[in-house]
Amino acid sequence: MIHIQSLTWTLVLLAATCPVTAFAQEAAASTPAANALTAQQKQTLQQVAQAAEADAKTQAAALALKAVPIVKEIDRNLLSDAVNEELDHKLSAELSQTIADLVRVAIQAKLRAAHDMAKALTPAQKKALLAEIEKPGANPDLGELIPKVFGDQKK
Repeated sequence: MIHIQSLTWTLVLLAATCPVTAFAQEAAASTPAANALTAQQKQTLQQVAQAAEADAKTQAAALALKAVPIVKEIDRNLLSDAVNEELDHKLSAELSQTIADLVRVAIQAKLRAAHDMAKALTPAQKKALLAEIEKPGANPDLGELIPKVFGDQKK
C-alpha cells in the first residue's frame, strides 16, 4: 500500500505550491511599460499566492491527520487472520473520500488564487495573458503564466 503520509504531503505540495510566491524576485524591467506590473501588483500577487498556499497546507494537514488512522485500520484488517470484507469496503470508502477532500481543497485554493490574481491585473495585462493562453500548448495556470509573461525568465 502506498504510504499515505508521503502521498498526502506530495499532493499538498504539488497542488498548493504556487510559483507566484517568488514573484517579487522575478519582476522584469524589460516588460513593456503598458503591461508592466506595478510594485503594488507584485506585492498583491505574492500575498495572494502565499495565502493560498498557507490555507491549502493548513486544510490538507488536517485531512492528512484524518487519513492516518484510516490507513492503519485498513492495514490491521488486511493483516488479521480473517479479513473483514465489509470493514475493508467501509474503510476504503472513507480513505477515498479523505483523499478526494484533499484534492478538492488543493484545487479550491488554486482557483481562489487565480480569481484574486486576475482581480489585481489591468485590462491590458489580462489581454497579454489571454494572448499567451491562446498559443498552442500554453500552460493556462495563472500562477505560472504571470511570471512567464511579466517576469524575468533568467533564473
